[in-house]
Amino acid sequence: MTSYTDFTNVEKAVAEALWNVVKESRGSCVSFIPKTLLERSNNNSLKNNMLPVVFTLVKHILDVLTSRGLLEKDDSRSVIRYKLCKTSELWALCKESDNPDKVEKLIRDLVE
Repeated sequence: MTSYTDFTNVEKAVAEALWNVVKESRGSCVSFIPKTLLERSNNNSLKNNMLPVVFTLVKHILDVLTSRGLLEKDDSRSVIRYKLCKTSELWALCKESDNPDKVEKLIRDLVE
């Protein structure tokens, strides 16, 4: 089975990317599109296989996080952007944890 069809790999990549983005942030909010978020993950097999199915899975995860109030979604433009601010519980979880494991567990609990 290739990695881009394994949903757990996509969940892990999203968790790593969110954790990296928040850890490296200097302000109080970060915004991203699914493609740029995926580029921030450590999963090279997903980064090298950016297929529409992968973006669909990433969007699904981000939409679930949005529906739970952990992210904000801006669909007023042609490209949908997601925003994560320090008022979010997800931001606090990323800042407080030493690795993306807790973020990955949160995503798995909410999405599955």
